[in-house]
Amino acid sequence: MASFELSKWYLDSVTDSGDVSIVYTGVVNWGIFRLGYSSLLQSTGDKITEHRSLRDQKAPELKNNSLSWSMKPFGIDAVWQSDSLPLQATIFEAEQGTVEWNCLMPRARAQIGDRCGLGYAEHLIMAIAPWKIPIRQLRWGRFLSASDFIVWIDWEGEFSRRLVYRNGASVAVSSLNDWEIALASGELLTMSDALVLRSGPLGTTALSAIPGIEKTFPGRLLRIDECKWRSRGRLKHPSGETAEGWAIHERVTWPL
Repeated sequence: MASFELSKWYLDSVTDSGDVSIVYTGVVNWGIFRLGYSSLLQSTGDKITEHRSLRDQKAPELKNNSLSWSMKPFGIDAVWQSDSLPLQATIFEAEQGTVEWNCLMPRARAQIGDRCGLGYAEHLIMAIAPWKIPIRQLRWGRFLSASDFIVWIDWEGEFSRRLVYRNGASVAVSSLNDWEIALASGELLTMSDALVLRSGPLGTTALSAIPGIEKTFPGRLLRIDECKWRSRGRLKHPSGETAEGWAIHERVTWPL
C-alpha cells in the first residue's frame, strides 16, 4: 500500500464587522503522487469568494509569537501575532497511521492583506489517508473574543474523540452540537446569525480545482460532505456576564 502524508496549514481571521479570511496551504504525498495547494476564502458581507492555486508554496514561517506567510498567487501578505499558548494533541493513533494536531495560535491578532481582526492558526499532519479514518462525523470550531477563546474537535463514529479547550485549558462539556457547547463548569457558548462559507461534497468544493480528481482519489474522499459557517458567538458565564465574538465552525460527514 502506498504511504500517505498530508501536511495542512489552516489560518484564519475575522474582522470586527464579521468579514472572514481563511487560508489553506499544504502538500499531499501519496506514493509517487505529490500535490501542493493553497486557497484563500473570503467573505465581504454575505458575498463569498474563493481563489485556489496548485503551485507549490513555501510553508508559513513561525518565529517566536509571530507567523507570516506570503500568498504569492493571490498577491497578499499575512501576519498573525499570538497572545495565547499553543495546544497539541495526537488525535488518532493506530497501526494504519496517525493524526497530529498542532494548534499554534488559538488566538492571535491577524492581518491578511488590508484586513485586521482576531485570528487562529493550526498545522495538521496526517499519516493516514482521510478516507480511511474510522469516523462518521467531525465537528470542529473556534470561538474568539477579547476575553475568552474556545477551540473544539469532536470525532464521532467507530473511533470517537472529543477535545475542548477554554482559554488554553482542557475542559469537560455536558453537550456539544453545531450551535451550542455547554461546558461542565456552567458556561454556555451559543452560535447564531450563521453565514455559510462553504457547503457540499469535497469533490465539488475544496478539491474541485484538482485536474482529474475523480481518477486520482477514491470516491469516498470526494463524497465527504462539509459545511463551514461563520457565526456570531456568545459565551455566557454562570454570573450572567457574556463575552461576544466570532466563531468559525464546521461539520464534516463521511459517507457510509
